[in-house]
Amino acid sequence: MAVIQKFHMDSYKYCSDYYNIDYLLKTYEIPVNPLPDETTWQIPEHVSSQVVLPPKGKIKPGRPKKKRGIGGWEGNTVTCALCGRKGHNRRTCRNIPKRD
Repeated sequence: MAVIQKFHMDSYKYCSDYYNIDYLLKTYEIPVNPLPDETTWQIPEHVSSQVVLPPKGKIKPGRPKKKRGIGGWEGNTVTCALCGRKGHNRRTCRNIPKRD
């Protein structure tokens, strides 16, 4: 559109008539009547007996997310590899077992 305007050409020549204002007005020439109250609808039996389900979700690419989150009370307790006690690791262990 910018090139068409730069060369002072008629942009309506390059657009479909569908996007013209005349087509928009023709769309609403025929009156659109609102539907009556839902209680007065006459629905055929073969239509009302059908069950309509929502579409199935698409599986997104990539690794799926975890099913549940970890609560604040579920802490990760560190266990020392040297002495076996909880609360510290082997780097900060003060209870180094003595060698005989």
